[in-house]
Amino acid sequence: MQTKLAFLFVALVLIAGGLTRWWLAPEEVMSTEVRCDLSQGRCQIDTAEGDISVSVTPTPIGVMSEHQVQVSSESGFFAPEALEVTGLDMEMGLTRVEFRSVSVQASSATLILPICTQNEMHWQFLLRGQLNGQPTAYRWMLTTQR
Repeated sequence: MQTKLAFLFVALVLIAGGLTRWWLAPEEVMSTEVRCDLSQGRCQIDTAEGDISVSVTPTPIGVMSEHQVQVSSESGFFAPEALEVTGLDMEMGLTRVEFRSVSVQASSATLILPICTQNEMHWQFLLRGQLNGQPTAYRWMLTTQR
């Protein structure tokens, strides 16, 4: 009898643990690779819902200088949350900036890229946000000169 109760207890603990992990797990977000050359100051991401505009000032993007990144969409169908930038050539860590809303259709963030010993640096940009309430991410690459 005690063996059956112990087995039942262990089974319930395992089931409860699995359900808890499933319930508390973060939503997995698929990222979409896009063409976005922010060194030109602005790019457009085409989606089925409309266009998302990403712009940066001043241009070109350089290291150790402050840049304002603005993201906007018609009627606010895309709500940006964060921009994550990772250096691809060296272990530069993750630079993450969060957006603040400036209007229903636009949000802004301040970005400063870390300095690197290399003259040319390749970066991966990941724009995370909500597209009509669903977690979405857009990814692109950018090269900077020191």
